[in-house]
Amino acid sequence: MQRLLLSAREAAFQLGGVSLRHLWALTAPRGPIPCVKLGRRVFYRPADLEEFARQAARRQAAAATPQADAEGAADGR
Repeated sequence: MQRLLLSAREAAFQLGGVSLRHLWALTAPRGPIPCVKLGRRVFYRPADLEEFARQAARRQAAAATPQADAEGAADGR
């Protein structure tokens, strides 16, 4: 059974071991990752973390593609 909410430490680990400070910078409203606040504690939904990772991979792939095309054009390929 998958947990409904992850602590900040667990979420940082799931995102590849980013620091807690970096995760905080990525957390809404500063960043794109939504969180759930229960009292003073902050939790993250696994689905939100997975979606953030998918979107980051898409942005990276999209950014790499035009650069590769420009390099090929500069080389005369």
